[in-house]
Amino acid sequence: MDRSLRQDLMAEVDDVWAEVVRHLPLADGRQDPDRDAVEFVAVLRTGDRNVERMNFGRGNSARSGVAADGGYLRVDRALYATISIRKGDKIVAMERDGQPIFEVLSVDDRSHLRLICELGDAS
Repeated sequence: MDRSLRQDLMAEVDDVWAEVVRHLPLADGRQDPDRDAVEFVAVLRTGDRNVERMNFGRGNSARSGVAADGGYLRVDRALYATISIRKGDKIVAMERDGQPIFEVLSVDDRSHLRLICELGDAS
């Protein structure tokens, strides 16, 4: 698939599924002074779905299913090249009722298209 077709497809997916989120960067559980909080648009998929498998190169530890209190954030790297999301940061779903907050459990930055963050409940 050529690059422009791939980008067009991603844009179409984002038009349907993307929403405004706020990234709250943390260091040792406190606001990270080296990274600013920022709002951006990304695909945030949460809830109980049949199969959502990710294997971050750690053996055979793919998860089957996503807990209702977690999910995945997929960030377009071309649009948001400067965003630095790390394990332990928080993500706020700005457009959802109650603006739920998720904790970043892991970050897969191997794709040149998307930064993929596994999310869990932030309570």
